[in-house]
Amino acid sequence: MSHPRLGALATLTCGLLLTACSASQPVDPPTAPAPTVTLSADTTTVTAAGTVHLLATAPGTDNVARVVFYDRGRRIGEDSAAPYDATVTVDPTQNGTHVYSAQAVTTTGVTGISAPVPVDVRIKDTSTTELLSNGTFSGGQDPWWTSGAVSATVAGGESCLNITQAGTNVYDVIFGQAGIGLNQGATYTLTFTARADQATAFKTLLQYDGAPYTSYFAADVDVTSIPKTYAYTFTMNEASDPKASFQFQLGAKLATRVCLSGVSLKGPAYGAAVPAAGQDDLALVRVNQTGYLPGKPKIAAIPFESSAPLPWTLYDANHTAVRSGRTTVFGADAASGESVHQADFSGVTTQGRGYVLDVAGFTSHPFEIGAVYGTLKTDALGYFYQTRSGIPIEAAYVGDPALARPAGHTGTAPNQGDTRVTCFSGTDARGNVWPGCAYSLNAAGGWYDAGDHGKYVVNGGVSVWTLLNLAERDARMGVQDGDGALNLPERANGRSDLLDEVRWELQFMLALQVPDGQTLPLPHGDQSAHTSALTFTPTDAGGMVHQKLTDVAWTGLPLRPDQDPQPRALYYPTTAATLNLAANAAQCARIYRASNPAFADRCLTAAKRAWTAARAQPDVYAYDLFVGGGPYDDANVNDEFYWAAAELYATTGDAQYLTFLRASPLYLQVPADKELAWNELATAGTITLATVPSGLPAADVQQARGNIVAAAARDRADLATQGYRLPFRGAMPEWGSNSGILNRSVLMGLAYDFTGDASYQDAVLEGLNYLLGRNPMDKSYVSGYGTRPLRNPHHRFWAPSLDATLPAPPRGVVSGGPNAVNFSDPVAAKLRGRCTGLKCYVDDIGAYTMNEVTINWNAPLAWVAGFVNQSAR
Repeated sequence: MSHPRLGALATLTCGLLLTACSASQPVDPPTAPAPTVTLSADTTTVTAAGTVHLLATAPGTDNVARVVFYDRGRRIGEDSAAPYDATVTVDPTQNGTHVYSAQAVTTTGVTGISAPVPVDVRIKDTSTTELLSNGTFSGGQDPWWTSGAVSATVAGGESCLNITQAGTNVYDVIFGQAGIGLNQGATYTLTFTARADQATAFKTLLQYDGAPYTSYFAADVDVTSIPKTYAYTFTMNEASDPKASFQFQLGAKLATRVCLSGVSLKGPAYGAAVPAAGQDDLALVRVNQTGYLPGKPKIAAIPFESSAPLPWTLYDANHTAVRSGRTTVFGADAASGESVHQADFSGVTTQGRGYVLDVAGFTSHPFEIGAVYGTLKTDALGYFYQTRSGIPIEAAYVGDPALARPAGHTGTAPNQGDTRVTCFSGTDARGNVWPGCAYSLNAAGGWYDAGDHGKYVVNGGVSVWTLLNLAERDARMGVQDGDGALNLPERANGRSDLLDEVRWELQFMLALQVPDGQTLPLPHGDQSAHTSALTFTPTDAGGMVHQKLTDVAWTGLPLRPDQDPQPRALYYPTTAATLNLAANAAQCARIYRASNPAFADRCLTAAKRAWTAARAQPDVYAYDLFVGGGPYDDANVNDEFYWAAAELYATTGDAQYLTFLRASPLYLQVPADKELAWNELATAGTITLATVPSGLPAADVQQARGNIVAAAARDRADLATQGYRLPFRGAMPEWGSNSGILNRSVLMGLAYDFTGDASYQDAVLEGLNYLLGRNPMDKSYVSGYGTRPLRNPHHRFWAPSLDATLPAPPRGVVSGGPNAVNFSDPVAAKLRGRCTGLKCYVDDIGAYTMNEVTINWNAPLAWVAGFVNQSAR
């Protein structure tokens, strides 16, 4: 008999013996009776480091070859002789709920598994650890952030902060890191080394990250040109805070250079000193938490390292077994780092709520079988009204009074825009000097791009295209998007509410077109290799379009739009922004023609003017130069030229645009390695050519459709390569990975339209199954949907985790999702090297690389929801 000792997996200390036997459930009988397995643990709760003893028996079975032990599906050992047992060693790093199972395997390969046995581990941790990430700056600047007129340069283990404008308040210039967990009553030690080009002073502190900015520790620091190491010890006297903000506040002093190194904060890990009871609401059985359409695929995913299938039973709301079977072993899943099983209960079509899937004693969240997507389209579209700038968001249109807010950026104090905004003037973050411009624009309105208060033409462009493409598809399919379909202030004007909403953004984009006769110094050609020394050329910028309108410095969280005190600025016009307007305005000219001909005429004039300007200035690129907003940098605009020409040709039939299209290497293509996104728009042009009636030869239309179908077929094939059956290739999701799933679903939806092949419709639904809960995080990435929905997006107003008086996000907002490539925010930085692929995610307001919400992600969610509602009815 072997007695394996298992390290760092679970812990037991009490003498109580717990017993659980294999569940009695109707399952398809194997070739021989499955062994009955009983599992015992000697405690329910562990409060001190030590060992846990697990004991399994298989009464009445004399041909057991071995018993395998699991902890929440993860294999922790096996024993090959009775009595079958395992010893598990635990310590404070295993605090939480452990759920053990034992699986008996007979000499003929037949298996039986015990019911799960939970053990709660609560061990006090008195050790200290480093609480700051990258305090040596060996990994560059991430996850440190800056605020105000300051830029950071990392070299030789130092981060040197070049302060160009000190401001009038100490907090006008900040260098900091968020997400620091502090325990009430615990003692901490802070050390760092500092020097400055000129003698100056600053403040270092830890505080609550949001109003009322409760101070936990603060010290004034005098610094000279001679490096000095500073050390402070303090006790956390306030209530425990899981995500305090650590800052160096350098404002209101000299505009000089301050260099920091060796920044360290040591103390107990958050929650370790006084561990709470283990609470783990992640279900091991992962399903679409909203539910499934009756006649469509219903497949659950279960991370379980058993090499043999597991028994499953589907129960209805009365806990009556309605179907049973055994899982299919998918095996190793690179994207999650798990070994995955799949349970297919697609044969169940009876509609109802409260279904629960049991797999080997583990249960899913409850879900529905029925018309589960009825409101998803309108909820997803409702996001756009709630992200409007320049208009009050009224309770009458959002339902929940907490979601109402005053108009943002209407020129009313403390706002400093957007009714009269001029060009940025001064020195950018790379040291280039911009002279500004001689005009101001009224650019009120539009949509806030994401969780900040910036408004961007390029990201607005792909969002507008997606929603207008949805409007065109709805018209082809006989779907009514008429007046009253959405809850908007314009709902009684006799026009489509969807078009009313998109017009709000189009009017903002039109307002950012440069007046004729304006000469601006602009950077021509690809200068990305030397952005700190740009070469400017006087340029006739008339008809070009400003890249964005944002604050001149980043604001903190939370902050309601009407309370933003930062100055606002227009940022230099780019070829990409100009082509975005050309494409969107051309769409506008044909789609609004019937309902609003005057607006359509205005759009067409602007589209042609923008096209002419882009042709005259084809190489003015966006770079990452400014603080206060995202750069949306892009030095390749071939796709934007192709897309704009496609929209102009579809609208006007003018031969000049067709000539341009046919000369483009992108003509009719869907590039395999460049999926639809704000900076990859060739696919948008091809979709338009494939779907909008025009003078294009029938053979060309068929080729465009064939290329779309071929791309969709690749995406559909990817389902079978993923344990969680999502349309995703590879194992490394990037920023906004959920939007990639949605945009691939747009292609697969169009492939269904073109071919009638129901497998494409099923593949779209599989993408929604992933987004709504069947994923390694057991998370619905859409707010208001499922048991574990998105709750804490990176957003300045939907921010109850920072200010309890602020609202949670409304229904229908999709998170960007897992990001295994970029860990630059302070929350994500703590996951670097500790997560795999689709598990690189946290629902935290500070995790902007993983939990951002944006207009260009909600737009394809609305498109996909609209497709599903129409095609599945």
